[in-house]
Amino acid sequence: MKIAIIAHCLHPIREPFEGGLEMITFLLCRSLMERGHKVHLFGHRDSHESFHIKAIPTDKLYPSAFFSEMSAMGQDAVAVRELLAYTHVMQQIAEGDYDLVHNHSLHYMPILMGNSLGIPMVTSIHTPTFPYLQLGANGVKGNERQTFTMVSKSLANTWNKMIPSATVVYNGIDLSHWEPVREPSCDYVLWYGRICPEKGTDLAIKAALRARIPIILAGPVSNRDYFNTRVAPLLEEAGVTYIGHIEQKKLGPWLANASALLFTSTWEEPYGLTLAESLACGTPVVAFEGGATREILTDACGIIVPKHDSEAMASAIHTIPKLNRSDCRKRAENFCSHELMVEGYLNIYNRLLEQKEYITYRVP
Repeated sequence: MKIAIIAHCLHPIREPFEGGLEMITFLLCRSLMERGHKVHLFGHRDSHESFHIKAIPTDKLYPSAFFSEMSAMGQDAVAVRELLAYTHVMQQIAEGDYDLVHNHSLHYMPILMGNSLGIPMVTSIHTPTFPYLQLGANGVKGNERQTFTMVSKSLANTWNKMIPSATVVYNGIDLSHWEPVREPSCDYVLWYGRICPEKGTDLAIKAALRARIPIILAGPVSNRDYFNTRVAPLLEEAGVTYIGHIEQKKLGPWLANASALLFTSTWEEPYGLTLAESLACGTPVVAFEGGATREILTDACGIIVPKHDSEAMASAIHTIPKLNRSDCRKRAENFCSHELMVEGYLNIYNRLLEQKEYITYRVP
């Protein structure tokens, strides 16, 4: 198959990944190519060079003076740039002789234009509802010539009124990059991810301090004000260490040696890739309730506590040693592999390509 993958335009699809969406897009592109498919990635120009990058032109379609004038008029120039860029992407795809399109952009324009491509299009939803993405979903509601997927059942429930027929394809990780160690030190807990309010970094630190156990923190600072006011002061406490934003191969040993991962998302996490990565390392999880947490964790590999409750999390940290770390790895192998994710998407691709109805509206 010749497949067009549409990513978002904000961050490169390469390591170190800004977040889970970048990693998922990377793994999908790589795995499809390993299976012999031809993949063109429409994404950030600095994405991994092996993916036949088609850079999303967010800054070259119009002169900068055009956008400066828009800003002076009170218009959202960034939103207009992205609108024009994704319109251009869809025009390129329409002219590109692709067999299928898989959209991960989180932008409404590919959804709205997807109906007119004349080839199968899959749009994967990775986030809860927000206005721009709702615009796209509502724009094709009742006349969908594309297939929607969700990364968890809880996310599908969130979108059910707008997209009632979505297929759940769980995210997955490369298990070979996340492996247990023979004798983990288990003398600290770990938190990692984007440092921002919705990830609850400060709550993890407070739980570790209350439990009197050292905590290691890793990840990019995506909200500087939050970091400066809520996180940085806690870094002065004894036993709290921030190691920065590091690649997977460096993060893996930290995770595998941790007593537990603290998962403190305060929003309805659509999936939670850090949960899967921790289980793959044989490291149990103490997690806040919400989102897809109960779809990923079982009683054998994690403890779920009420959201925002650092005190309950601190108590659970002391219960974690009762869990068997080998059960964590088994759960990852049976549920969290990226191979399972890719097979799920390939099943959808093949089913769509077998449907003769696409021939009836193929664009010449």
